Amino acid sequence: MKKRIVILLLILSLALPAAGCFEKATAESLLEDATGELEKIESYEMKGSLELDIAIKSEDFDGAIVGEAEASGEITDKAAHLEGEYTFSSIDEEESGDIEMYLIEDKDEITAYLKAEDEWQKDTIEEDEEDFEEVQKVLEGIKLHKLVGLLTDYADDLELAKKTEKVGKIEAYVLEGKVSGEYFTDFLKSLDVEEIEEDIDEELKDNDVDLKDYEVDIRLLLNKKTKLPVLLEIDMTETVEKLAEDYLFQAMSGIADINESYDGDSDDEDDESEPAPEPDVEIEVKACKLEINFSSFGDVKSIKVPKDVKEEAEESSEDDDY
Repeated sequence: MKKRIVILLLILSLALPAAGCFEKATAESLLEDATGELEKIESYEMKGSLELDIAIKSEDFDGAIVGEAEASGEITDKAAHLEGEYTFSSIDEEESGDIEMYLIEDKDEITAYLKAEDEWQKDTIEEDEEDFEEVQKVLEGIKLHKLVGLLTDYADDLELAKKTEKVGKIEAYVLEGKVSGEYFTDFLKSLDVEEIEEDIDEELKDNDVDLKDYEVDIRLLLNKKTKLPVLLEIDMTETVEKLAEDYLFQAMSGIADINESYDGDSDDEDDESEPAPEPDVEIEVKACKLEINFSSFGDVKSIKVPKDVKEEAEESSEDDDY
């Protein structure tokens, strides 16, 4: 009898942990798992792309704002190296070029090396400088596990697809949905930098913008085995179009108010103000998308700034103000 009880207990001890592995995954549980796994990761590699395409039409002219950028990078707990290229054109401007940056965080200073117009520039913030603590907070807040962890608060806005998706050889869970625009303000406020919070609140108040009225399409793929991110897609096309239309209408309203203040009949309290004219400009946002592919978690051991970059940046930064 005792032998049977011992065998039963052994079976139960083996079965219970296994049972936990077969619990039904949800968007919230996967985001929590991903956040936990990312906290253990000391480095990763990524490739990202940004696409922007906005058409502007009016009676006087037709124009467009078009931009593309691609970058790859290595990120560790205390350093980052990014390089890529971009093109941008607007109604009266066109430019393109290569981009490259090193960011190194030490105990007593934070140093950034930025390649602009084929010249390396260096900017260093010392520990005793006023902005040092704020920059540290920003660097901590933009770490991947913080971004995914914050998304957990919006898990109800995301759905777990019934089928997994293959990304190369990786089988991945798919989380997708429309997330409130407040996700971005929550992210910026999570940096815990008072000046940033005040600027956000003031900007939103001045422009009478409530980000609850806007939504962003998010698609996040998580490795089924490791729960680590594989792909993140953020589509802001509809949001940017709505914001552009709202801002344009507000601008037209402001012009109408100014004109009214110079109207000789404006002192007549009985006169009813005419509504602001509909903007005579049509804005079509064809694309505003960000895509990031993640790979090679834990493989980047260190990031060092090349000697020639240090030497060139030190020379070019002496007479420049950053």
